[in-house]
Amino acid sequence: MQNLRKLRLASTITQLVPCGILLLPLAFPFLSHIPHVNFFRGLNISLAFASALFQVMECFCFNSQKTQDQVWKAQLLCLLFAFTLILSCLGITYIAQSNPKNTLTMYLLGLVTVAFLWDFEYYESLALVVLSTLAFSGVLGLTSLPMDQVVLNHCMSFVIMTCFFVLSRVMYSHRATYFLQLKEIEEKNLEIEKVSRAKSEILGVVAHDLRSPFNNIEMLTSLLQKQTNSPEQQQQYLNLILTSCQSSRHIIKELLYLSKEEQQDSIPLEKTNLCTLLQEVQQEWETQLQGSRLLKLTYSDTPLYANLNKERFQRIMNNLLSNAVKFTPHQGEITIGLQRADKKLLLTVADNGIGIPDKFKAQLFDRFSKARRRGLKGEKSTGLGLSICRQLVEKHGGSIDVESQERKGTTFQIILPAVN
Repeated sequence: MQNLRKLRLASTITQLVPCGILLLPLAFPFLSHIPHVNFFRGLNISLAFASALFQVMECFCFNSQKTQDQVWKAQLLCLLFAFTLILSCLGITYIAQSNPKNTLTMYLLGLVTVAFLWDFEYYESLALVVLSTLAFSGVLGLTSLPMDQVVLNHCMSFVIMTCFFVLSRVMYSHRATYFLQLKEIEEKNLEIEKVSRAKSEILGVVAHDLRSPFNNIEMLTSLLQKQTNSPEQQQQYLNLILTSCQSSRHIIKELLYLSKEEQQDSIPLEKTNLCTLLQEVQQEWETQLQGSRLLKLTYSDTPLYANLNKERFQRIMNNLLSNAVKFTPHQGEITIGLQRADKKLLLTVADNGIGIPDKFKAQLFDRFSKARRRGLKGEKSTGLGLSICRQLVEKHGGSIDVESQERKGTTFQIILPAVN
């Protein structure tokens, strides 16, 4: 696309300059009587029309959307225009002037212009060298120069074409390096913007979620300072202060964990029997639930392996089961399922709880999600749990999704690469 913009500029100049040259005899009539004036006039007219044609093709054949098909067409168009420009300079030098002393002046100017303006790939530059050399040899054949002059011109042409090729590659390398630096700066800026947004989100959560517990603590402390409180009221206030402190600590803990995970591009994984790991998770949660909900685990008799980080995968399961417990009524049922499908493992955590409204599903895995709700017993949510789950699942090379119907239940599905 940059080459096309340069083509647009160059074609405009190569239309205006020949037109200006054609108008010069009106101001200076003696120019109409110089040798080869008709050929010189015809060459300028041809260059102006060719430039206009290239400009029209560039306007109608290309748009701002880059496709692989458009890229090679654009490069071909620029290559043809560059060759046309070199031919025009060659024609002006040899035939219009018929002066062996100036044989390479305009030719050299055309080649340097092309080398500086356009960025061609290695083989495109080589093709331009070959075509220009053949054109040079063809034009030499039209002159009546002695053999020694022909050989000398060929030698000089070889030197010029070598310099052109080297200059073209140097300019290409310089612009490619500059382009890569710009892309790197752009990526860094995007990372900075991402970190800045995350920082703003964290500050928003700190300002909103932590302010409320601390306000409660301040208010309850003021009430405790009064001497009129009964022992029962004092105990009640102390319990509320403890609850607020625990809530604040949980929010801070989640934020620190999320920040720590974001700083790690990858995590250490090892081959793990997922069936055994899920059995351990089931035993731990059955102890916590104490029969308040029924927790089932279903999997095949064959061991199923995956590359896992045990600590982080337990965090995934704990977050999903914690959500299931919060939104599943007393004596409800939660099921962990595991099965193999081709080269993938399908892990599900399903419950028969209150389900998720459709309006929340699109935002469910967002960080500090607006889809967060209080649990059936009033449990608060930081809006970070499912975001952490998605982040950890992706670091395991997997994906997570959800299916849910209100008043019927929710099923979280995790797909992981299987290991034989």
